[in-house]
Amino acid sequence: MRTTLKATEEKHWMHACLLGLVLVITAPAFAQILLPPNTAPAETAPPQGDADRGEESPETGQVLRLEEAYQLALTNEEQVKIAAHELAKAHLLPWRAIALLTPRAEISGTFTRNKEEIAFVRPGTSTGDGDPFAGTTSVIRPLESWQGTFILTQPIFQPAFLPTLRFGKETVQQSERRYEFTMREVLFGVARAYYDALRSREQVRVARDTLKLTKDELKQAQARFRVGEVTKTDVLRAEVEVARAERALIANQNALQLAFATLARVVGVSEPLRVAEPTPPVSRGEPYPQLVEQAYRQRQDLQAQASAIEATRERKNQVLARYAPQVNTQWQYPRLDTPTFANRDKFWVLTLNFQVPLFDGGVRELDLQEQQENLTQSELQLERLKKDVGIEVKQTLLAVETLEATLETLKKEVSLAQENYRITSKQYAVGLATSLDVNTAVNTLNQVRTQLIDQTYAYQVALLALDRAVGIFGQDYAPQR
Repeated sequence: MRTTLKATEEKHWMHACLLGLVLVITAPAFAQILLPPNTAPAETAPPQGDADRGEESPETGQVLRLEEAYQLALTNEEQVKIAAHELAKAHLLPWRAIALLTPRAEISGTFTRNKEEIAFVRPGTSTGDGDPFAGTTSVIRPLESWQGTFILTQPIFQPAFLPTLRFGKETVQQSERRYEFTMREVLFGVARAYYDALRSREQVRVARDTLKLTKDELKQAQARFRVGEVTKTDVLRAEVEVARAERALIANQNALQLAFATLARVVGVSEPLRVAEPTPPVSRGEPYPQLVEQAYRQRQDLQAQASAIEATRERKNQVLARYAPQVNTQWQYPRLDTPTFANRDKFWVLTLNFQVPLFDGGVRELDLQEQQENLTQSELQLERLKKDVGIEVKQTLLAVETLEATLETLKKEVSLAQENYRITSKQYAVGLATSLDVNTAVNTLNQVRTQLIDQTYAYQVALLALDRAVGIFGQDYAPQR
C-alpha cells in the first residue's frame, strides 16, 4: 500500500515539474501570440533576422514612408513621364491653328536654257530725232537665264482656323485629364505595392512565431517521451509540424523579398529598404448614389473622354471648313540676271487670291462621314465608361463592407484560437490532450492570424480603391488647375 502511494506521489510530482517546465518554455511564445499584429512601427524596430535559421531579413536599409514613395514614383515612373510628353505634344496643337494665319515667306530659284535666243533690233530714224534706244537690241527670251523670286504670302481668311484652335484646346484638356489619371493610377499601384510589403512582413512574423511554437511543442513532446508518458508518434508528429512551419517561413520570406523588389521597382529606387505603417485610411460612409454622382464629377477618365468628344466634333468642323473659300494675299519680288522685254528685274507684283473649292472627287464627303462615325463612337464610349464606373464604385463599396464584417469576425477567431491553444497546451502537459489536439490548435491559430493580417491590409487597400473609383485618390499630388 505504501509503495502504491509513493508511486502515485512521485507521478504527481513529475507531472507538476513537467507542467512548470512547459509554462517556463512557452511563456514567451504566449506573450508574442497575445500581442496584436502591427503594434510596433517598422521604423522603430531594428532589422530582424531568423534566429532559428540564421538568415537575415530582407527588410533592411532606410525607412521609406508611403508619402515619400508617392513622390519618388511621380519623379521616376516611366508612365508618368510618357504622359507628360503626351501633354507637351498636345500643347503644340493650338499653335498649329495660329500658324494657319501667320505669313509665309520663301525664295524660289529657276535656271532656264532655251533653244535659241529671241530678240529684235529697234531700227533708227532718218530724221535724227535723237532716240537713245534707236538701233539697240531688245531680248524677248534669252538663251540662258537665272531668276530668283522672294514670295511673301499672308492668309487673310482661313476657314479652318477656328475649328483647329478649338480642337487644340480640347486636346490639351483631354491630355491634362489623361495625365492626372495616369498619375493617380501610378500612385494607387504604389500604395498597393506598399501594403503588399507590409502584409508580407507581418506574415513573416507570424510564420516565425508559429515556428517557435512548434519547436516548443517538440521539446515538450520529447521531454514527455523520455519519461515514458507519450509514444514516439507524438515526437514524430511534432517534428512534422516543425518542418511544415520552416517551409512556410521560407515561402513567406521569399514572398517578402519579392514584395520589396516590386515596391522598389514602382518607386524607382534600389533595394534594400524598409516600410513604415502609414496612417490607416478611414471609411467614407457615404451611400452608393452619392458616391456615383461624385465619381461622375471627379473621374479624370470621364473628363478626358468628354474632351475627346469635343475634339472629335472639332475635327468634323475642320472637314466642313474645307467647303468654305480661302483668301490670301501674295507679294513677289523677282531678281533676274538677264532682264527681258516682258520680265523686268526688281519688278514686284502684289496679288489677291481667292480659292473657292467646288469638287474634289468626293473626298470631303467621305471624310465628313468618317468624322461623324468617330463622333458617334466617342459618345458611345463615354456612355459605356459611365456604366463601368458605376459598377466599379459598387464593387469597391461592397468589398469595403465585406471586409469590415470579416475583420470583426476574424478578430474574435484570433482571440478564441489563442485561448484554445493556451488551454490545449496546458492539457497536453498533464496528459489531458493529445499531440494531435495541440497540432490542430497551432495550425488553427496560425491560419486565423494569417487571415487577419491579409484581411486587415486588404481592407485598407479597399478603402483606397474606393477613393480611386470615386476619383479623389491622390488629390494632394495632382497638379493644380
